[in-house]
Amino acid sequence: MENTKPKLGFGARSLWLLCRSVAIMPQWYQYRIVATMIYAVLRYIVSYRRQLILKQIAESFPEKSREEVEAICNEFYRHLAEVIVCTMTMAGITDEQRREVIKFNISDQVRQCVEGRHLVMLASHCGFWEYAQFVGLSLPGFCEIGAYHPLSNKSWDMLFLHLRTFKDVIPVPSSKYLHFFIKHKDTGVNGKPMMLGMASDQNAPPKGSVHWYNFLNRPTIFFEGGEQLAMKFNLPVVYLSMRRVDVGRYECDVILVHDGYESIEKHDITERYVRLLEKDIHRDPPRWMWSHRRWKYYPDPVTGEAIYRRKGV
Repeated sequence: MENTKPKLGFGARSLWLLCRSVAIMPQWYQYRIVATMIYAVLRYIVSYRRQLILKQIAESFPEKSREEVEAICNEFYRHLAEVIVCTMTMAGITDEQRREVIKFNISDQVRQCVEGRHLVMLASHCGFWEYAQFVGLSLPGFCEIGAYHPLSNKSWDMLFLHLRTFKDVIPVPSSKYLHFFIKHKDTGVNGKPMMLGMASDQNAPPKGSVHWYNFLNRPTIFFEGGEQLAMKFNLPVVYLSMRRVDVGRYECDVILVHDGYESIEKHDITERYVRLLEKDIHRDPPRWMWSHRRWKYYPDPVTGEAIYRRKGV
C-alpha cells in the first residue's frame, strides 16, 4: 500500500502555506522572532490556560515554591512556542533535515531484539513528540504506524495528516488501529514489519474497570493499548525518552521496556512506561505538555470507579 500525503482542501492548504512560509525562513528568524512573538501572545495576551497549567504543576511538585512553579509555567510557554514553530517547519522538511533535528540513540540490544518483528513504540508529550516519527531513519526496515486522534476541525485535521505522512510513516486513527494491525499482522506493510507508535500520556477516558497508576503525585488513568497489543501478540516494546539539546534540536534514547518474551503481569508494561515518563518530566519539567487537562478523572475512594472532575476543581 502507498502512503502518499493526503490532498489538501482550501482551508488546509491555506494553513499549510502559512506553515511553509515559516519553514523557509532562516532558523534564527524562526526561533528568535516568530517563536518570541508566539510566546508573547501565549503568555501575556491570551494567558493560555494559565490557571490550569499552574494548578497541574503545583499539584505535581508539592515540594516546589510558588515562585518555582511560576518559573516552570513561564518556561513552558517558551517551550510551547518552540513546539508550534517546530510543527510549522515540518511543512516540506527533507530527510536530511529530519536527521539534523533529532538524534536517536539505539543500543545493539534493542536492534537485535526488534529485528524482523513488529514492535510497540511508546512515546509521550515530552520534548517535541512529532519528531518521534523520524526514528525510522535510524531504525530502518520498518513501516511506522502512528496512532492519532482525529481533530474536529477538518482543515486542521488534514493539515496534521499531511505533516505527519512520510515514506514508511502512516498515520492511522486510534479507532481503526487494532483493525489495521490485525489486517497486516501476517504480511506486514509493503513487506515490512510494523512499528506501532503511540503517545500514551494523553487523557485516557475510563472504559469499564480501570487501573490507577501513581503518576506525578496522584492516581492517573493511562491508555493501555500498547501493552495489550504487546501481551496478546508477544511484541517487544520500546520507550522513546526525548530531551531538548538546543533550539529546535532533540536527542532521544530508545529504551527497551519489554522484549516480548519475558513473563509479566497485566499492567507491568504500562507501569514501566509511567515510571520512565515520570523520570523524564522530573528531569526537565517545562518540556511536558502541561496545558493538556490531564487529570479529568479521579477514583471513588470506596469503589475505585472513575469520577469526572468538573473544570476548575
